[in-house]
Amino acid sequence: MRIVPPNIYRRRAGLSAAVALTVLTAFCGAAGAVEDAEDVLQEGEQRKVVELEPPPQDAPKDARTAWLSSIPEERHVRAVRVDKPPVIDGIPNEDIWNKAEDPGPLIQTRPYPGAKPTEDTKFRVLFDSDYLYVAIWCYDSQPERIVAKEMARDGNVGKDDNVIIVLDTFHDLRNGYYFRFNPLGCRVDALITNNLKSSESWDGIWMVRGNVTDKGWTAEVAIPFKTVSFNPNIDTWGFNIYRSLNHKFERLRWSGYQTQVNTYQVSEAGTISGLTGLEQGVGLDIVPYALARYTNNRDPADDDTEIDGGADARYRVLPNLTASVSVNTDFAETEVDSRQVNLTRFPLFFPEKRAFFLEDAGIFEFGGLTSSEFLPFFSRRIGLSENGEPVPIVVASKLTGRVRDYNIGGLQALLEDEDDLDSQNALVGRVSKNVFDQSYIGGLATYGDPNSEDENFVGGGDFGYRASDLFGDQIFEFNTYGLASYTESVENDDATAFGAKFSLPNDTYRVRAEAFQVGEDFDAALGFVPRRGVRSYELDGRYRPRAERIDWIRRVIWDFDLAYFTDLDNEIDSAENEFIPFWIVFESEDEAWATVQLENDTPDEDFEISDGVIISADEYWWYDYRFGVDTSARRPFELTAVYSSGQFYDGDRDRYIFGINVRTVKWVLISTSYSLNKVRLPEGTFDTRVTSTRVQINFTPDVTWSNLLQYDSVSDIVGLNSRFRWEVRPGTNFFVVLNQNTQRSEGRPRVLQTEITVKLRVTFRF
Repeated sequence: MRIVPPNIYRRRAGLSAAVALTVLTAFCGAAGAVEDAEDVLQEGEQRKVVELEPPPQDAPKDARTAWLSSIPEERHVRAVRVDKPPVIDGIPNEDIWNKAEDPGPLIQTRPYPGAKPTEDTKFRVLFDSDYLYVAIWCYDSQPERIVAKEMARDGNVGKDDNVIIVLDTFHDLRNGYYFRFNPLGCRVDALITNNLKSSESWDGIWMVRGNVTDKGWTAEVAIPFKTVSFNPNIDTWGFNIYRSLNHKFERLRWSGYQTQVNTYQVSEAGTISGLTGLEQGVGLDIVPYALARYTNNRDPADDDTEIDGGADARYRVLPNLTASVSVNTDFAETEVDSRQVNLTRFPLFFPEKRAFFLEDAGIFEFGGLTSSEFLPFFSRRIGLSENGEPVPIVVASKLTGRVRDYNIGGLQALLEDEDDLDSQNALVGRVSKNVFDQSYIGGLATYGDPNSEDENFVGGGDFGYRASDLFGDQIFEFNTYGLASYTESVENDDATAFGAKFSLPNDTYRVRAEAFQVGEDFDAALGFVPRRGVRSYELDGRYRPRAERIDWIRRVIWDFDLAYFTDLDNEIDSAENEFIPFWIVFESEDEAWATVQLENDTPDEDFEISDGVIISADEYWWYDYRFGVDTSARRPFELTAVYSSGQFYDGDRDRYIFGINVRTVKWVLISTSYSLNKVRLPEGTFDTRVTSTRVQINFTPDVTWSNLLQYDSVSDIVGLNSRFRWEVRPGTNFFVVLNQNTQRSEGRPRVLQTEITVKLRVTFRF
């Protein structure tokens, strides 16, 4: 059993982490000791960074072609095995790094694809039986302008200078892992699925430390081979490196410099070879947790104190097939939903946030569907009642991964009996087969209804085609699917759904067309289907050329989006047409834009939009005009302002949206947003307000205290979600979570509920 080897990871921490360490050492003895942070910091300050000479800057544009032709089209580096690992402290000054091979330079992908970077970037790759090690030197002639303010785990590191490492561990050119970090050691990681997207919900165990110098910044990374799945019979992986220089608005990539290529598209990655003799261990992770929870509902008879525990376990059945089980599943550390106000006749969509369901979620995606208008499987249906209240999960299990050319996903969850509903079981199965270079054909099946005793079954098939070399280097995607459902209590005469879409998701222009139909009796109890008996047609396009002749403008964007819903007789149900006549992105990364919207709603029966305000069944068309500005995210004060005005049903509506992010120091992030709807209808006048404030304190990259305060005028409830998270060491997390709801009563605040949870999770690896 091993969690982290004691000789490669040295923690750079402040006084707060050192004090907290003393408190929890007794609880975390099984995870191993953590070295004294203060001593390591003093030792690190005396070290000097290995200096690799940067190249001349500002190469003339006419030299781009000659420079690019000297770089191999297929990038490759050979990893070097070492006996003694480097110290992961962000200061790559050990002689051991000199043994590594020089992989060659990174290439500009923005603003000038294929150009020589204005700043040099060097990296080296080493490995031993247990870890892959990467050191990176990010040179910068203006180090005082390096943007580095995010420290929290899974923070918005894209606003900072940052680096991404991508690994395609099976070299299948489709799937992989994504590790992102900034100079402060902020970590973001993700799973890559079918070259289509990266899911940042996955939290892997790995280590990174960064260090800012007078010549730029450096970092060292250690990725355990037990964290990633791989085929031990191959020694070559897909590999890529990306760097963002935010103050220069420059983006660099080792392989695949074309602007329409995303870094997570492993089909465009280079390769790393020589990876032999890697240790996967038994492939078993056991993650027990213990918690104490106190709940107060303002009634002493309802006060409750709970001591509880449970465990998650993951076992690598095959190199790329993992079985997971969660007993007495708990989501106390999950952040609460963002408040929304519904001014439509359709249910609102709230995204999944629970880690157990988000991990490997890409395996279960179907038909290329990502829109909240229609999802045949939506994991949020499991463990939440129809009104959003948690339903305890007794046990949940998953089987996810890939076997040869097949992608496999299986999910089971047994729910505790709730009110008058007996214990329910939810089952999901997903299988797809890789065809052609980047395409697939597959099927999906779901069984169960967490909110009903009725049997419900949904099954269907889909096909997805993707090519990244259309017309030379353009990307083309096409998806089609068909589904049928069976529900015990309905006739099931028209219980089908089907659709198709194609897209050209390229950099300068983007085009997408999509259509689907949902039958009157189609019922996906484990999906999100806000309306039935409808047909949907959508077409959108975007043209965003770069303004190279105007120094102070980076891009001008034109965009349109046409979306129509009809009933099955092709009578219109609703529509939303949006046109963007101008959208300017300045070189400062500030933006200004305006939109014109033509909207329709044709309710077939009256509905209540606000207390006492009824929208009559009729056909309504209206125009809405919006204007907005966004300042650059790299500024200490990032501002957003949106104003819209126009018609609304048979009346008028004005909307105001304001937001500000304050990032003056790396230890504190303050975000505030406010939205106001002023609606004037013949049936009545009303206002809706939603406001939220987030204060996040980052003591170190591993110790974060996040506070979210929200209010909406519909419920008239102020909600506080306060979460303290300390990652004692990779895989061991300590949480303190406070949730409190307060409502005004007779002009005075009244606490409705208070809940405090203390939770400890420890990972044991075998």
